[in-house]
Amino acid sequence: MGRLAEKDSAARRERQLSSAPNPADFSEALARGMAVLSAFGETRRRVTQAELARELDLSRATVRRIVITLEHLGFLVADGRTYELTPRVLRLASSYLTSNPASVIAQPVCERICASVGEACSVAVLDGSDAVMVARAVPNQLLEAGTGIGFRTPAAISSLGKVLLAHLPDDVRAATLAELADAPSTEVLDRIRADGYCYVADEIEVGSHSVAVPVRRWDGRVIAAMHVGCRIERISKEDMCGRVLCVLLEAADELHEQLI
Repeated sequence: MGRLAEKDSAARRERQLSSAPNPADFSEALARGMAVLSAFGETRRRVTQAELARELDLSRATVRRIVITLEHLGFLVADGRTYELTPRVLRLASSYLTSNPASVIAQPVCERICASVGEACSVAVLDGSDAVMVARAVPNQLLEAGTGIGFRTPAAISSLGKVLLAHLPDDVRAATLAELADAPSTEVLDRIRADGYCYVADEIEVGSHSVAVPVRRWDGRVIAAMHVGCRIERISKEDMCGRVLCVLLEAADELHEQLI
């Protein structure tokens, strides 16, 4: 095994692992492989090895080995000099979704709420600075590409994200807010926690609004958030914070009994 570059050796020495005392237990190779997979996105669907090397600040030789390995495993496919993800990547997401009770149990609840109110209903969990949807139902006439399960919204400004931030343990919340741009104040989050819901308008998209509630597992710990969102002209604020909020709260109580 080759020696680490000096910058990687320094990063290893400074790295603090919560589950292991030895920084050398961290796999640099695996981390780089995951970084390559994460480099693809909506605006970067096909990339070359040179582009990956520049984007990730890795050597061309390192990127070449990673790309060849991922291609051999079926996660990447070559098209000339460029590479793109294959559907096999979805196996990683599928493993999470099928093993996460919030996704499995909440999906039919989202579909029922969507049919009841006629608007999109989602359940999301916190991932860094984003709220990531793990269950979602959208009326057929409103279906849009790229807004389904796995879709991310900024936690700092979305109703889903604010609910999730509000219910973090105080020490974890403080550390998380320190990393967020335009983070909501502690006072705002305390009020959301006390109210038991969050309503936002014109923050993610001008002319849209949503209301979200916490989803608790059997022991009371908040593990997700559920929301309904739509254009303001489709549902009034009063109705959103009245009828729709009641539907969400009832659904959250139902999930509370099932999430173990």
